[in-house]
Amino acid sequence: MSQTFLGWADVAERLRKQADAQQRLATDSPNAKPRLNEGQCASLRAIADRVVNNGVVIADEVGMGKTRIAVDVAKSVFESGGRVAILVPPGLGDQWQTELRDGGLADVPPILRTLRSFLEVWNEEDPANQQPWFNKKVIVISHILSRWRLGNRSDSLSFALLPELFAQWGKYRKRDMPYGYHTSETLYYATPFHAAKSIVEHVQQLRDHSQYKWLDELIDKVKWQRLLKPGEYFKNGEIRGYLERSVGLGLGTFDLVIIDEAHKSRDEKSGLSNLLESVLMKSMSTRRIAMTATPVELDVSQWESTLKRLDLSKAVLKKVGEVCQRYQHAVERLRKTWRTSEEARREYSAAAKLFQDEMSPYLLRRDKREEESILKFREYTNLPFHEYRQQIEIHVDTESLIPEWKQAWRHAICAAEALSLLTTPADKLGTQRMRLTMGNGHGVSRFLDEFHRSDDDQKQDASDAKSDLPQKFSRPKTAFDAKREERAKWWRESIGRSLGNGDEALLFHPAMLKAVETIEKATKDGEKVLVFGKFTRPMRALVSLLNAKAMLTAIEADTPWPQAVIHGEQNDSLNQSDWPAVRAAREQLGCKLSLEEIAAKMKESSKVDERNRRAFRENLIMQIKVGMSEMENVGARNRAIFAAFKESMETTPPKLPTVARAIAELIGDVSEKTSALKIAVAFCELVQAMSDHDSFDDDDDDDADKVEAAAKWEIIERRLNEEISQARGSFARLMFGETRPESRRMIQAGFNRASSNPRVLVAQSLVGREGLNLHHACRIVVLLHPEWNPGVVEQQIGRVDRVGSHWSQQLDQAITNKSPAESLKRIEVRPIIFRGTYDEWNWDVLKTRWANLRAQLHGIVIESEATPMDSEFSALIAEIKKNSPDFSPKSYSSSFAAH
Repeated sequence: MSQTFLGWADVAERLRKQADAQQRLATDSPNAKPRLNEGQCASLRAIADRVVNNGVVIADEVGMGKTRIAVDVAKSVFESGGRVAILVPPGLGDQWQTELRDGGLADVPPILRTLRSFLEVWNEEDPANQQPWFNKKVIVISHILSRWRLGNRSDSLSFALLPELFAQWGKYRKRDMPYGYHTSETLYYATPFHAAKSIVEHVQQLRDHSQYKWLDELIDKVKWQRLLKPGEYFKNGEIRGYLERSVGLGLGTFDLVIIDEAHKSRDEKSGLSNLLESVLMKSMSTRRIAMTATPVELDVSQWESTLKRLDLSKAVLKKVGEVCQRYQHAVERLRKTWRTSEEARREYSAAAKLFQDEMSPYLLRRDKREEESILKFREYTNLPFHEYRQQIEIHVDTESLIPEWKQAWRHAICAAEALSLLTTPADKLGTQRMRLTMGNGHGVSRFLDEFHRSDDDQKQDASDAKSDLPQKFSRPKTAFDAKREERAKWWRESIGRSLGNGDEALLFHPAMLKAVETIEKATKDGEKVLVFGKFTRPMRALVSLLNAKAMLTAIEADTPWPQAVIHGEQNDSLNQSDWPAVRAAREQLGCKLSLEEIAAKMKESSKVDERNRRAFRENLIMQIKVGMSEMENVGARNRAIFAAFKESMETTPPKLPTVARAIAELIGDVSEKTSALKIAVAFCELVQAMSDHDSFDDDDDDDADKVEAAAKWEIIERRLNEEISQARGSFARLMFGETRPESRRMIQAGFNRASSNPRVLVAQSLVGREGLNLHHACRIVVLLHPEWNPGVVEQQIGRVDRVGSHWSQQLDQAITNKSPAESLKRIEVRPIIFRGTYDEWNWDVLKTRWANLRAQLHGIVIESEATPMDSEFSALIAEIKKNSPDFSPKSYSSSFAAH
C-alpha cells in the first residue's frame, strides 16, 4: 500500500481519457448505456482543467449525477496511487457504497461513523492480521465522526488512544515510559495499545516532518496525567484537540477529500468543519472536491463559506466575497430598473462577467437546462425549459370554513390571532408560537392537551415550575394586567371550546383536509405522492387519516384489505390508536357503517386477503429459485441468504408468512400469473433493504460462509417481523427521525415501484430531503409545511426530479404516442397555503428568496416568461440573459484554459 501518488497532472490525464472513453461508447454503440452522460463527461474534463491548481465545487442541480462524477474522480486518484477520503452525511453511506461499487471501487470498507469503529480495525494482536485505516486507499467517513460526547464518566476506551500514543512515541524517542503507565486502570483495553503502536510505526516509515513535530509537541508540552482524566476531553478543550489529531494520524494523509452535501454545517465549530480542519491530515498537494446542489441558499455571503470548504487562502475568499456582493447589488438594481436604465444593465453585465471570471476556477454547475429530458420537453412543447415543473398552490381560506368542524377551526384561528395581541411579555413566546403554527397544525394538540388537563394538574405544574423570565418582566401586576390576563384566559378557553379533543381536532384541521383532498385526487389518477412536513404530530395525523380513509373505501367496495383489526382502544389518543382516525374518516366519507360493523368487515376482508396470500406462498421458495436462475446478476450475498432462508424454512416453517407478505407488498398485486423473475427480484430487494450493507461482501464467490449467511438471515427475519408488526397501514407511510434505517429502505423500495404500496410517503424534511432516490414512480411533491430556505425546497423537489425519473419516462411515452403538447404531465409542486395565517407570509418570503437563488445559481435575473413582453423588452431580456453568468462545464470549459 506504499505506492507513491503520481500527482494531479496524472489524475487530470486519466479523467480526460475516462470522459473520452465514455463518449466513444455512446457514439459507437447506440444501444449501450454509458455510465456517464455527455454533461458528466464535460464535468470530468472541466475538473481535469482545474484540479491541478485547486479544488472544485460541483454544484450541479439536484438529481443530475454529482456522485457519479465524484466517484470517477476518486477512481482516477486511486489509479494514480493516491488516497481518498469521502465525507458523507449520516444516512448516505449505503448510497455511496453502491455508487463506489458500480464505479469500479468495490474494495471500500464500511462507512466510518464512530471512534470505536475506528479502533476496531486494530483488535487483532498480530500486526499481520490488522487492517489499519492508513493502509486503505478509499475511506468513507461520516460527517459526525468527531462528534464524541466525552466527559467525566466516559469509558476509557473512548480516549485511551491518546495516552497510548503518548507512551509509544516517547518509547520511540528513547524516553522512559510515563510514570504509572503499566499499572493505570485507564489503559485497560488492548485495542488502543495496538492502534497506537501501529500508528507510531507508520509515522516512522513516512518520516513526515509535520507528523514528527506534532508528536514531539505532544510528549513535550502535555502532562501525562492530564491524558488519563476523562474530564479533559470535553468539546473544544486542548486535550480534545490532541485526541482528534491522533485519530487523523490513524486515518493517514489523504490526497483527495470529497465532501458530500458541503453546504451542511457551515459553522466553524460544526462537526464537519472540525473533521476537515482538526482531524483529517493533508499534504501541500491535497485537493478537496465539495458537492452541493445549493452552494448558496439564503444569503450571497454563503458563497464564501462554501468555497472555504476547498481550503482556499483568506485572500482568495475575501476577493470572492467582494465580487459576490457586487453581483448581488447589481442584480437588485437591475430588477428595479431594467426597462429604463441602460446604466443598470451595463453595471449588471460588468458585475456578472467579474462574478463568472472569479468563480469559474472553483465552481462547476450543470442545471436542468442541459438534462436530456428537459431538452426534449422544450423542443416538443416550445415552452421555456423551467415549465417542465408546475407549481400549483393549494389554498385554504378562512372564509370557506363553513361545515361544523371547519367553522370550529375558523373560531380557533381567529381566537389565536386575538390572543397574540393580548399576551404579556411573560407568556408572549408560547402564544406567538401557537399563532404562527396554527395554520399548519403544529402545537395545536399540545395546547389543547394543556387546556383539557384538570385544575389539580395545572396547579401542580405551577408549583413545580421555575420561572426563567428576564428580570425586566418581573414587575408588580397592575389592574390593567389582571384584566388583560382575564381576556387572554377567555380566548384560550374559546379555542378549547371550539376544538374539543386535541387529536380529534387535528384530524379535521383545514390544511389537513385540503392536503388529503389533494393527495387522494392524485392517487385516484394512478399517481404516487411525496409529502414533506416538519412537525411530526400533524404528519402522523395525516398518515393515519389517509390510511383510515383508504381502508374504509376498500371495505365499502368489498375489496380485500390486509389489516384484520383496528389498533388501540377507542378512547386512546392518536399516537396510540387508529380509532380517532377511523372515526374522522367515517365522518368525512359519510360512511353509514357503525364502528362495530367496520371492525367486523375488516376481519372478514382480511380472511379473503389471507387466502390470496396463502396461495401465493405455497410455491414461494420454488418461485424464488426459478426466478434467480433467470436473473443476470444475483450476487453471492443474495444466493447465500436465500439458501439460509430456505434452510430455516425446513426447521421453522411458520416464518414463511412474514416473508411472503413482505414480498407481496413490494410487488403489489400478486396472483398465479406473477412471474418467478418478478418474485426473485422482489426477494433480492428485500434482502437489500433489510441488510447491513457494510458487513457482507457481494462478490462472485459461491462458497460464501454459510454460518455468516445464516446469521444475516436471522437479522433480516427479525427486522421483517418488526417492520410488518409496526406497520399501521400501507397506503401511506411516515418516515421521520425515529424510523429505523432498514424501515426507510423498505419504504423507499416500495415507493419506487409503481404497482406497490405505499402510494403516499410522508417524510419529515430533515430525514427525507437529502440522499433518497424517490423518483422511479413519483412526480408529485406536496409541501405540507413550506420551508424558509429555498435550497431546502430544491432538495425536497429533487427527490423526484432526477435523471431517469418517472416523469421523464412518462414524457418519452407521450412523445412516442404523439400526445398533444398541452396534455404532457409535469413535475408538480403543491404547497398547502392557509390564507390569512402566518403560512401565507412564509410562502411569499420563500418565493422571493427562491428568485434570488435562481439569480445566483442559474443566472435567471428577470422572470420574463411570467409577463408578456413586446419586441423591445424581449430584446432587453435576451441581452440580459446573454450576459448572465454560466458555470456549465459544457459552455465554459473551453475558455477556461485561456483564462
